[in-house]
Amino acid sequence: MRSTFGLILISASALAFEVTLTRLFAVQQFHNFAFLVIGLAVMGFAAGGVILSYRPHGTSLIALCLAYSVTIFLAYSIINFITFDSYSIAWDRRQIWILFLYFLSAAAPFLFAGWVIGASLTAAGPQAYRPYAANLAGSALGVPLALVAIPLVSVEGTVLLSLALGVLAAAAFSTSSRIQWILLGGGLMLGVLTVAVPSQFALRLSPYKPLSLTELAPEARTTISRWAPAARIDVVESGGTHVFPGLSLNADLELPQQAALFVDGDGPLPITNLSPASPEAAILARHMPAALAYQLRPGANSLLLQSGAGLEVLVALASGADRVYVALDEPAIFDVLGGPYAEFSKGLLQDVRLELLERPSRGALLEGDQRYDIVHYALSDPFRPVTNGAFSLTEHYALTVESLSDAMGRLSEDGLLVLTRWLGTPPSESARAWATLLAALDSDEVQARVLAFRGMRTATMIASPRPFTSEELRVAREFLELNGYDPIWLPDLKPGELNQRNRLPEPVYHELYSALLQSPQSTIDSYEFNLRPPTDDRPYFYHFFRWAQTPEVLSSLGQTWQPFGGSGYLVLVALLAMVLLVAAALMILPSFAGASPSAPGIAYFACIGAGYLLIEIPLIQQFTLLLDRPALALAVVLFTLLLTSGIGSWFSIRLPLRSSLAVLVALVLLIALVLPSLMRLGLPWPLGARLVLAALVLAPLGTLMGIPFASGLRRIGRSQIPWAWSANGALSGVGGVVAAMLTLDLGFRIALTIGALAYLGALLATRRLAAARADPPST
Repeated sequence: MRSTFGLILISASALAFEVTLTRLFAVQQFHNFAFLVIGLAVMGFAAGGVILSYRPHGTSLIALCLAYSVTIFLAYSIINFITFDSYSIAWDRRQIWILFLYFLSAAAPFLFAGWVIGASLTAAGPQAYRPYAANLAGSALGVPLALVAIPLVSVEGTVLLSLALGVLAAAAFSTSSRIQWILLGGGLMLGVLTVAVPSQFALRLSPYKPLSLTELAPEARTTISRWAPAARIDVVESGGTHVFPGLSLNADLELPQQAALFVDGDGPLPITNLSPASPEAAILARHMPAALAYQLRPGANSLLLQSGAGLEVLVALASGADRVYVALDEPAIFDVLGGPYAEFSKGLLQDVRLELLERPSRGALLEGDQRYDIVHYALSDPFRPVTNGAFSLTEHYALTVESLSDAMGRLSEDGLLVLTRWLGTPPSESARAWATLLAALDSDEVQARVLAFRGMRTATMIASPRPFTSEELRVAREFLELNGYDPIWLPDLKPGELNQRNRLPEPVYHELYSALLQSPQSTIDSYEFNLRPPTDDRPYFYHFFRWAQTPEVLSSLGQTWQPFGGSGYLVLVALLAMVLLVAAALMILPSFAGASPSAPGIAYFACIGAGYLLIEIPLIQQFTLLLDRPALALAVVLFTLLLTSGIGSWFSIRLPLRSSLAVLVALVLLIALVLPSLMRLGLPWPLGARLVLAALVLAPLGTLMGIPFASGLRRIGRSQIPWAWSANGALSGVGGVVAAMLTLDLGFRIALTIGALAYLGALLATRRLAAARADPPST
């Protein structure tokens, strides 16, 4: 019983640390790297299996648990205190070694956790399904533990909590009451530190994160730094904060004071010290791009999406909107606006015309039956320079074809959809937004129903359910002239109106936008960047890489200023090569210790290892749409799959393996086919109902995915269990990176289908698995 409790504790600690690493990387670097963290964890488990094959007996589980806790401390220290500079990786080869050191240190704690788990599996022999079930159940508990702990005690505190649980696991494995009391005391002391984290242990951000750069200003003062359930929120006050995306250069006003709000170190999102009822706010609003929509639809009833920290809310109210509905994309931002910064923002959220919705952008678009005169996609993302090879792994469900189509469906008969994005040279972000908007519109008179214009740094697009009238186009031209904006597209645009104010050598934006209107597919296919409109199946708005760019990307290494030096997507390829090499080593090394796996065994455990992550990673990404928050989606998918996989493992002794695999393959293919429709069905539901829907999809899947490994262990000899544990983890790590690449280029449905094919490969391998057993299982 004590050993089972110890196994649950070490498993819960490992998963809590795994989830914490995703939040750490999201804040410290430029992405949470969930696919990589999960892959590193399972590869660490695999390395533990390799060591176990050399030392199957005589290793103290107490010592392993303590080593696990020590390596958590070392891993955090290395990641936190050795700076990885993603901007110089292309020309500074030391950064490659630092990146490798990051990954190695992050995997080290999981090696010792995997050693403990593998030793428990080996000791259990044919009853290995029991400790395997305890491992999965403990892992499932670690997920909500991290989710609850991070906003309470911070990421740093949750790292210490994971460390403390490792010490408590050592106490559980001990048979000496004296040692137990010593370890319990140590674990409790570490637990106290979680709520009083030493300042030396504070998380350090990349020097290129916007928060880090803003804090360098001599007069900068951080007034808020707090962890929310799904984000870290920081507010910095500095006299140099002036963030007004698209503001006309013709605006004759003194810029108001602003505070800079950062979400996970990214931003800034401006909190503006201006009352919407003030004359200054009215002047400011007249010179912002969205003001055209409010001039065309005076007294509008508007919906704001991606509203940031309130600048566009201020513009809407100051423009005379009768009613402004605001999607709650990050609740912690509005907690700041309505709390410590209520006075600074002049009571913005107390305006009687304002209503905060309970859902983020996508949920708000499908909630209720309200019709809007204006649906405005505000520009709250920071400017992201796009050079050859730029990419982003971040899902952006607010800017997909389905999202814009839903927005058009919520407009009144005379409604307007407004979308503003950053300009780039060559055109990239704004051009993709234009292509996505056109894809969301039906083809009926589309050229007469859209207009677009640009300032110095932004482009704004407006679409209507009906053609624009000549009077509306006259108002638009007056607005552009007043503010010094250039038309990119008007239904009756004349050549002499192009490129008159913000002059470029050639009217490249007009030429590209016109081509996308007239022949979208051929224009997208021939363009130097990937402008394919993102969809809910491939929601990567900032993924501009295409394989044809590879020679140019390689030639530009070290010449571009962005994360990974413009070769971002190729870093994924390098990661894949790295995990393949590590996986090969992890699968070969046990053979030198006497384990001689059969070919069917290799195929079987490799397939189920790769298949698990090929299914899990796309599901985490897809459920972000249904559950609104990436952190919640990660927690729900991991918790449900791990818990139900533990249940499947426990009952695997009673269930036929081949039939279970066949049903699993069919179920994954069915989910790949129907999940988008289920997401659409459940998106308007309350959170509780959406969680139930997620559980109904994930629970049968997880139960079936827990059967193959436990059943496979009963079909091999005891001496091969460490090797099987290693092979399963090694290929899971490969599957995580492959899943990320597949979802970027081919979409979730294809990734899930390939995951199903991996389990089909395992099904085919079962025919010879039992016959190839090296030695009979011990009884």
